[in-house]
Amino acid sequence: MATRKTDEEGTAQRAVQSVEVGGRLLLVLSERREPMALKDLATAAGLSPARAHHYLVSFGKLRLIEQEALTGRYGLGPAALQMGLAGVVRVVPIRL
Repeated sequence: MATRKTDEEGTAQRAVQSVEVGGRLLLVLSERREPMALKDLATAAGLSPARAHHYLVSFGKLRLIEQEALTGRYGLGPAALQMGLAGVVRVVPIRL
């Protein structure tokens, strides 16, 4: 579902709500040092566990998250690490 939002200049922009909802899960995981249980992750992102699980399945297919086999907890995956590292190398002092 698309929604209308405004940027800092007040210009209307079309946004995709599901991307924003899923992004909240990724942001919560990026703030935590340890993998999280589904219930805790969903609560922190403001979602029901059932709804969060659908997003996590998709993020798992993209390797943005990983689920631990033994505990079932979720953490950021290798694609998230790759994205983070790509951002780090773009920081000017590191390039210098």
